[in-house]
Amino acid sequence: MYKSAGYRVFTDSAEQQQLESRFAPILHQQLQHNLQAFRQYIPAIADLLRGYQSQRYSLLCEKAGYLNIVDFSVGQVLYPDDPFVAAKREVHAFLQRAPLIYLSEPVSEPYQPLSDKTEVVVMLGLGFGYQLLPLLHRANIKHLIIYEPDTDILACSVQTADWAAILRLAQSKGTALYLQVGQDGSGLPSDLAELQAAVNFEQFALYRHYSHPVMDKVKHHLQQYSGNSAMLLNSKLHFHAYSDLYDEVDARHGDPLGIAQVSAYQDQTLYQKNLAALQKYYPQVHSAITQHKSRHWQLVKDSDGKANLYHGERQVLFYQDYQKDSEQLISDFSLHPFQDDVMIGSKPGYKLRSYLHNQKVRQLMPILERSVKKRSQLPNELDSLILFGIALGEHVKLLLQQHQVKHLYLCEPNLDFFSASLHTTDWAALFDQIAEQGGRLYLNLGGDGSEYFLDLMRQFYQVGAFSIANTHLLTSYYNHPMNKAISELRDNLRVVLAIGEYFDHARFGIAHTYGNFTDGAGVLRQGFGLQRHAFQQLPVFIVGNGPSLDQCFDYLHQYKDQVVIISCGTALKALHQHGIKPDFHAELEQNRATYEWVSQVEDPEYLKQITLVSVNGVHPDTMTLFKDTLLCFKDGEASTQLFQAALKANNIQTESLSFAYPTVTNMVMNMVLRLGFENIYLFGVDLGFVDINYHHSRSSAYYKQDGSQIYDYQKAHGGGLPAKGNFLDWVFTKPEFDVSRKLLEQSIAQSGRRSEVYNCSNGVKIAGAVPLIPDNILLPPVTEDKQQLLLQMVASGYQRLHNELPQQIVKQLDLTMLKTTVGAWLDLLSEDVVTEQQAIKLIDKQWAFLLKTKLEAGNPAFILLNGSANYFSAIMLKLVTTEQDNNGQLDSFNDVLRVWKEYLIEALNSYLEEPLKCDEVSFAVPYTKLIRSNTR
Repeated sequence: MYKSAGYRVFTDSAEQQQLESRFAPILHQQLQHNLQAFRQYIPAIADLLRGYQSQRYSLLCEKAGYLNIVDFSVGQVLYPDDPFVAAKREVHAFLQRAPLIYLSEPVSEPYQPLSDKTEVVVMLGLGFGYQLLPLLHRANIKHLIIYEPDTDILACSVQTADWAAILRLAQSKGTALYLQVGQDGSGLPSDLAELQAAVNFEQFALYRHYSHPVMDKVKHHLQQYSGNSAMLLNSKLHFHAYSDLYDEVDARHGDPLGIAQVSAYQDQTLYQKNLAALQKYYPQVHSAITQHKSRHWQLVKDSDGKANLYHGERQVLFYQDYQKDSEQLISDFSLHPFQDDVMIGSKPGYKLRSYLHNQKVRQLMPILERSVKKRSQLPNELDSLILFGIALGEHVKLLLQQHQVKHLYLCEPNLDFFSASLHTTDWAALFDQIAEQGGRLYLNLGGDGSEYFLDLMRQFYQVGAFSIANTHLLTSYYNHPMNKAISELRDNLRVVLAIGEYFDHARFGIAHTYGNFTDGAGVLRQGFGLQRHAFQQLPVFIVGNGPSLDQCFDYLHQYKDQVVIISCGTALKALHQHGIKPDFHAELEQNRATYEWVSQVEDPEYLKQITLVSVNGVHPDTMTLFKDTLLCFKDGEASTQLFQAALKANNIQTESLSFAYPTVTNMVMNMVLRLGFENIYLFGVDLGFVDINYHHSRSSAYYKQDGSQIYDYQKAHGGGLPAKGNFLDWVFTKPEFDVSRKLLEQSIAQSGRRSEVYNCSNGVKIAGAVPLIPDNILLPPVTEDKQQLLLQMVASGYQRLHNELPQQIVKQLDLTMLKTTVGAWLDLLSEDVVTEQQAIKLIDKQWAFLLKTKLEAGNPAFILLNGSANYFSAIMLKLVTTEQDNNGQLDSFNDVLRVWKEYLIEALNSYLEEPLKCDEVSFAVPYTKLIRSNTR
């Protein structure tokens, strides 16, 4: 189960520091004592440890009063319980039932009590090394070979175990000790052959202290070929690490030695009951499970007669104790719940500082920082919980016995586990319980975790995306691919919240859409790209502003007359500098900063030869810079809801883009796929960088003429996250670019392979886009006039609206009704909130009130204020369910409520004063504060 270091230390940092101070002199003394012993007995180890700095593992002082080893890269400890006590227990078990490997014909029983005189013992994994003293005391071993893959682990051991006593005892008993540090056991056949040449032995005992992907492979090989000396001593063997998701195991699991005796376990009555429940509630899961065959893990009864999961090849038991492990997990989580503060940690950016929403969020920051510092206990009622890892499901049952969860998202990549849980957990009763309580349970099963973001976002949107802000996360066991997916999910959720549609975005979207259609912009007709057209055979070059664009200008020059070139965001300036005129230029951002960015191309005649493509809310001033403007609606936005519905009522069916965020490249990819273009090539769509100082094309506005950066990109955006490269093994990316990559992949996947996409960028790998070096591009000659084909596309595919129609649409918005609604809303919020229950009810009443306005014809309250209301509701719900000193959660709730009421008043007055006001954001700010990410 999950062995989080966070659960094992004092929450009071002063108390934890005091504990560490008590251990510090003891550890220092032990280290010096041991180094002196190594200098005497094994000088090479002393030399290895001189000045050594740990890279991944270090010591952890547990509040229980003992030391552990922590992998600080993932926050996991090595030992689930007291390692000193566990070592004694482990040695006793090994002496009673030691795995034996025979070089000649094996005897019938591969597990036997260890002989009083044992020639060779091979130990896989050192850990703390506490097992060495009791083992050497109780057994007479001539040769003890210890493999420890990580020098960090040895460094931990040398500070804690009594190596001076170990080395003295080994010498006195005539035990030759071979410490193979930095070795994963793959060289064992050679080492055994070398030892046998010097010492005649027919068998050896195998002692596994912890599981490791390669050491377990070696162990399996040794036991598989016991009695076959040719295979056991074959130095040419290469051991591939276990890497399949289904082969993931904890290092210190329920059977470290690999000697457990297990038997089959089934409960067919419960299994059939659960299958019936799946058929009722989750028919697709039922179908998948009835067809599933367990691949690696089997449901067993362990030596204590309890249910467990067993990996036969690696000889691993998942649980130490099925019941106790589950109880401990829920106890730890209940006392120290982890709630991802994706909203608390997201501060509004500088560029949109003038927006009313961002001004009010800044007012909230001191309240939130004061109030949401720690959660002492999990509340009895949870709005939303994502639980990663079902295993046998006992912890799910225990959680739901103690807490009521409104929205429960269960994620389990290993179908072997969920299938086994149908024999152990009464899922039918849990499904019924959740349904009776009016809750929802979402099952995300299978895969490797990489699809969690898209799956969970679809489910979040069913209940309101801002429930993200009040979502708790529980990970029940450590699994490397799942852990990576969880980390990415957190980053991606932050990005989603950062681009949410609040009041300012909604009002400007409506105003801009009105202005654009009034000024003659075309809008894409629904289903146009599904028909066959001659223009679709034209190759499309989508040009982003990534650093690899600098190596592509020659190719763009070479093919510019044969292809459709679409520049994205700040790539336009780079193309202009190199004398390349795109056919289309794309912008995504709604604010007026796009006008100023485009105006950096100080060539009006050049711009007037280019057509702008964008979504409906692009700024009208930006539109005036170009020859023509072609728009498409963007899913989920207030302006889209208003205008699309009205156009439909006038028999005008329009297209809407599903994946037009978070970068302009996403919008362009979605658009060209909807238009049905057959061959698409990506240039400068790096979505990352190889060098943090070379993050965009040097010909763009991010660099001065001398090649130096306009501002410190690393300081503003961070150093980047490693990601698989398109041409290179690894490059670096950012969370928003990673979201962009996933949504590009989703767009390509949903296009049904009607289009071929080629990635010619030296950036991140995009699944579904074929990596293609620009040198290898082969394009057939153009048989028809490109410009004539594009004119036909625009004329046939885009609808121009009569001037009266946009005006009729905005006139539907009843400002008197809006004023009345906000007045009633403020009356609703005026009651004195003196209890937590009252606060929660008020949030629910506000949501019900807002939903009612959605049904009132002409009332703009919902489309203008829905996003902002959800944001503040989530904040207030978070605060009122968070225990604070002196019951301060109600004070915090009322502080936020007061800001929210001010927000409503100011939003109303601002909108009534100028309902069709356009955005006035300028990027004329100090470059150190300039952040623009929607360019690749």
